[in-house]
Amino acid sequence: MNRKVKIKNAFTLAEVLITLGVIGVVAAVIMPTLVTNVQERVRKEQVRTVRYKFTKATDKMNSLGKIGRYDTTMDFVNELKKHMSIAQICENGELDKCWPSATINAYSGMGANATTATYNPKNLKTGTDLMALAIGTRDTETVGIVTGDGVPMLLVYSPVCSGFDEAKTYTWSVENGKPVTNATTNCVSAIFDINGIKGPNKIGQDVRTLNSVFGSVNLQTAYTPADVAICENMKKKYGFQYCNGEHTVAGNDYWVGAMAACDKLGLHLPSFQTLAVLATSRYADPTIGPYTALFGPSYGDCREWIKTTWGSEHYYFSEAEIRCQAAINISDEQAKSAYKVQDGIYWSSSESTATGAYVRYFHSDYSYWHRGTSRDYSIIKSLCVGD
Repeated sequence: MNRKVKIKNAFTLAEVLITLGVIGVVAAVIMPTLVTNVQERVRKEQVRTVRYKFTKATDKMNSLGKIGRYDTTMDFVNELKKHMSIAQICENGELDKCWPSATINAYSGMGANATTATYNPKNLKTGTDLMALAIGTRDTETVGIVTGDGVPMLLVYSPVCSGFDEAKTYTWSVENGKPVTNATTNCVSAIFDINGIKGPNKIGQDVRTLNSVFGSVNLQTAYTPADVAICENMKKKYGFQYCNGEHTVAGNDYWVGAMAACDKLGLHLPSFQTLAVLATSRYADPTIGPYTALFGPSYGDCREWIKTTWGSEHYYFSEAEIRCQAAINISDEQAKSAYKVQDGIYWSSSESTATGAYVRYFHSDYSYWHRGTSRDYSIIKSLCVGD
């Protein structure tokens, strides 16, 4: 009689142990990166929520004609609390009572001269200390608050805030399809901590900025372009879409290169809205929004100049946001912010296409945004901020 022998396949103990070991090694290599990427996404949403709720309040204030002017930051906060949940308010001499940690880790100085520094929050008493972008805040006193959500914040208000139209709807900046902020916050600069007393209490990580360049580093053009590998890593961390454009394949993606250089510092490229607020600080006009195009007397009817220069297919400026001005105010030193914006073109953190990103131009006679600036341009400047 013929008997059929059944053979059972199985792994040996040695094979199982080897497989588990390989999985462990791979997990040890991959997990820190995955955790970091997830943490950055979570922080990004937390930051967006803080800015959104703050802007909802200032937007409502503007619709009621209550955005300004106020003589002091405390006067502004007393109105703000009617439109936003605030659990605690701390006067200028008691800022530490509204800030849970004794120190803030950041940077001091600009460019190659920037060094790590530790700040005591109770000493951030003026707009200059906060490196505020809100105009007229150099010597204005700060105030501390804790929001109803438990977010500590040090803020300063512009006593020269004016020009807002209560009947106008101001354009919101958007990230991942969600609204973030608009120009009604431009009269305020702040820093806030999204996780309270927990570490690392570092600018760009748990400590973030609103209309401020506190702890920033201006790299100018001192950064190298990114290759595809670096681009893919930044893509996973920050969630932009493209690494397969013609420029990224060639390994000369300066936009991602700037992003990676800021990331090494624990900082970020400025948001599109932050670039607009940089314009408000330079041109002493708090009503400049992310899509405002500002042109001085050299451009005459700047609408016709835009059409002639870019052609109708590139005429993407909204009529309501184009300003052909007889003069651009950059001479009033008292009206300016604590931060001086240099001439040039600056990257934003916003991608436009596989080969382009949003930028803003700064010049004595103009400041406008552009959505199609090629990512292989090496002349674009990089400002690393705590956005």
